[in-house]
Amino acid sequence: MELRLGTRVIFPGAFTVMTEGPAEGADIAEVAADPEIVRAVRADPRAPVIAVTPSSEEQAAACVRAGADLLIGDAFAGVAAATGAALLCSAPERAVGVRPDGVLVRVTDPYEAERLAEAGRAVIVDAAEPAVASVFAWAGARVFRAADADAMRQVLDMVASIKGTRPPAVSRRGLA
Repeated sequence: MELRLGTRVIFPGAFTVMTEGPAEGADIAEVAADPEIVRAVRADPRAPVIAVTPSSEEQAAACVRAGADLLIGDAFAGVAAATGAALLCSAPERAVGVRPDGVLVRVTDPYEAERLAEAGRAVIVDAAEPAVASVFAWAGARVFRAADADAMRQVLDMVASIKGTRPPAVSRRGLA
């Protein structure tokens, strides 16, 4: 099943990079859960998907009204369900009432990532190391939280090329 974050759609097999704050090459930016900051980021026409980690349901609702696309935390399933925002949670059953294409599940185990991906769930991992990211990408994770968006994108492009879902950037086969 595709994952819908704001106006963006992430299909199974496609990879997305999430960073803290807006960064070059990032598809999702986690910003402070302040409606003013969310509005300022949203004002940029090239703004990525905006994620926030609110401290209360009221703050979560205010951030969604300001333009946040993704709420982080199991406690905000009710707000996500009521507003149509997406939810990043610890398990699919924590997302009661949230639209199915708006649920992103955080995992720490590649086997769990594979199981959830095979069930059609969108999976996010915190991938500090390229080798770890490549294992999770192969297992079916779609969203990767990283400090360096460009380096993560290179790893994910490599995995996609090996899996055959992306053509290689350069082909030198048969040149003798």
